[in-house]
Amino acid sequence: MRIQTKITATLVIMMTVIILILSLFMYTQWFDSIQRQVALDAKDQAIIIAEQDVIQKWMTEDNGYLKINKAVESIQLKTGIQYLYIINQEGRYYAHPIPEKINTYYKVEDTRKNPLLEKAGYYYSLKDDAMVEAYVPIYTDGIKSGVVVIGIYNGRILQTIRGNALRMILISLMVLVTGIIMAYMLSRNIKKAMYGLEPGAIALLLNQQETILEQIGEGLIATDASGKLLMFNENAQKLLNIKEVSLGQIIKQEPFYKYFEKRYLEENQLAINGEWRLESGQILSIHVIGLNQLSNQPGYLFKIEDMSLVRERAEQLTNIKQYTQALRAQNHEFMNKLQTVSGLIELESYDKVRDYIELITKSRKEMVEALTKRINVPVLSGLILAKYSKALENHIELVLDEDAMVDLLPAKSSESDMTSIIGNLIDNAMEAMKGIRGQIRLDLYHDDSFFTISVADSGEGMSETAMSTCFQKGFSTKGEDRGYGLFIIKEIVEALDGTIELKNDQGLVVLIRIPMI
Repeated sequence: MRIQTKITATLVIMMTVIILILSLFMYTQWFDSIQRQVALDAKDQAIIIAEQDVIQKWMTEDNGYLKINKAVESIQLKTGIQYLYIINQEGRYYAHPIPEKINTYYKVEDTRKNPLLEKAGYYYSLKDDAMVEAYVPIYTDGIKSGVVVIGIYNGRILQTIRGNALRMILISLMVLVTGIIMAYMLSRNIKKAMYGLEPGAIALLLNQQETILEQIGEGLIATDASGKLLMFNENAQKLLNIKEVSLGQIIKQEPFYKYFEKRYLEENQLAINGEWRLESGQILSIHVIGLNQLSNQPGYLFKIEDMSLVRERAEQLTNIKQYTQALRAQNHEFMNKLQTVSGLIELESYDKVRDYIELITKSRKEMVEALTKRINVPVLSGLILAKYSKALENHIELVLDEDAMVDLLPAKSSESDMTSIIGNLIDNAMEAMKGIRGQIRLDLYHDDSFFTISVADSGEGMSETAMSTCFQKGFSTKGEDRGYGLFIIKEIVEALDGTIELKNDQGLVVLIRIPMI
C-alpha cells in the first residue's frame, strides 16, 4: 500500500473512531440529561398534587376516592401527564386513569418501583415504555396517608431525541467528509515533500547514501549556522582527529570550524578553498560551501581531503620537473657554448678556447659551491640551480646572497611549501624582467624565530594599486590564464602563519617571514 493511501486511511479511521466516540458520548449525556430533567419536572408536579388540601383531606376517608379521582382528572387534563396514580396506605387506588381500577388494590407490576416503599424520588429508563415515574408521599395531619405516582411515556421525547440525533449524524458526516478531504490533502503534501518516494525507497536511499559517504575518500561534514552537526562520515572524523562525534553535537569550537567560519562570514564568499595544518604536520585541503546556497537551511558543508600524499607525490614530480628544466636549460646553454668552442678549435685558437671554458664554468661553479656549502636542503638546492640555468637562458643573472644560509625548514612547512614559494617568487621576478637584462637577488636565512625569504629584481617595480590586488586569484599584467603564482604564495604563507611584505627598491622586493615553530 502506498504511503499516501496509508496516511489517508489512518487519518480517516482515526477521525471516524473519534467522531463515533464523541457522538455516542454526547448522545448518551444529552439523552440522560433530558431524562433527568423530565423526571425532576414530574417529581415537582407530584409534590404540587400531594400538597393539595382536597387530596390530603380525603385520603383517610373510605369513600375519599370519589372526591380525589374527580379532582385528579382536572389536574391531569391541565398538565398533560400520561398517567397519574394516587394510592392510599392500604394499597387501594384512589385515582387511576382506568375507572375500573379505582378502589382496587395496587399490584407491584403496575409501577417500576413500589411507591409505598419509596421516599420522594423518581425513576427513568430508556428501555421501558414508561420512561419516567415520580413518587411523592401524601401526608394528612403529619401522618403518611398515601402516595402520588406520575408517569410520562417516552414516545414524544424519543421523537424529539431522534430528530436531534439525525441532525447530529448529519453534522458528524459533514465533519467526516471534511476530515477525509483534509487527510487526502495532507497526505498529498507529505508525499510531495518526500519527492514522491515511498518509505522503503527513502530507507534504501539513506542506506545507499551512508554507504557512499563512507566509501568516499574525502571527509564530509555538514553543520547548521549554530555549528550543530547535521551529517558527517568516518573519513572526516579520522582526518580531523575528532575522537567522539554524534549528530546534533556542537562543533563550533573546533579550530578548523572557527577559522573557516570567520573567513566565510567576513569575506562573504559563496565558497572558499583553503588548507588546514594539524599539529602533526598533516596538511588538509578544505572546501567550504554555504548550505544556504543548496537549501533554505543556513549552515556550512565542509569537504576535507588529506593533502599529505598529494604533496608527497607533488614533491617528487616537482623534483623531476626541476631536474628536467635544469637539464633542458643546461643542454641549450651548453650547445651554444660547444658551438663556440668548436668554432675556436677550427680556427686553431687554442688559448682562447681555454680562456673561454674557464669563463663559462666559473659562475656555475661558484653557484654550485654556494648551494653545496650554504643550502643544506637538497630540494631547495636543486630548485635554485634549475632557476639559475633558466635565468641564464633569459639573460638574467640569479645571485644567491653571500649571507644566505639554510640548515632546516619551519616546523609547520614541508619541502613542497618552500619550493612553491621560492619557485613562484623567482618565476614572477623573471617574468617582470622579461626582455630586460638584469639581476635577481635571492636571500634565504633563518634564526630560532623566523625563516626569511627575500627576492629582489631589477625590473620596473609595482604600483601601489597593483600591490593591493596582486595576491588575488588570476591577477596578472601579462594576459589571461595567468596570475596564480602570488595567489598560491599567499595561501601557503597564511597557512603557515607567515607575513608578506612588498616594496619598491630599484625594482620589486618581496620579503616573506615564516615562524620556525
